[in-house]
Amino acid sequence: MKKVTLISIILGCLFIFSCSKNEEPTPLDLSTLDTTVTDTTSNDQSGTALMGTFKGSAHPTSGGATIENNVLKLHDDFKSDSGPDLYIYLAQELNGDGFIDLGLMKSTTGEQTYNIPAGVDYTKNKYVLVWCKQYSVLFGYAEVK
Repeated sequence: MKKVTLISIILGCLFIFSCSKNEEPTPLDLSTLDTTVTDTTSNDQSGTALMGTFKGSAHPTSGGATIENNVLKLHDDFKSDSGPDLYIYLAQELNGDGFIDLGLMKSTTGEQTYNIPAGVDYTKNKYVLVWCKQYSVLFGYAEVK
């Protein structure tokens, strides 16, 4: 009985500390995005498919991601742990800095899509993050290229 209690306490502590409050990332100012229409010979990558594979950070996260025509698609093999406040960010850094909030994560498994604002520079915003907003914890990420 003591062994079960001790294990429960240890697991409880691990859970609490894995979701401890961290520093908030800095969002990207969307008013600075160049939303003007350009020809296809420019550096605009909105028609080019970018792909990546999720890797776990604080929590196991896996599966594929594709960005094409300003839409992020998480593949049907996508899987992540559940959390209290999970969002999908497109960010410049793994710490979340320079992020664009694509919205509340729709599901912890399976195919799902998120619209990306026009004018995003995918050479800078190249990380798709599963981010716990409540505790500022990176669950997992995919670098798209």
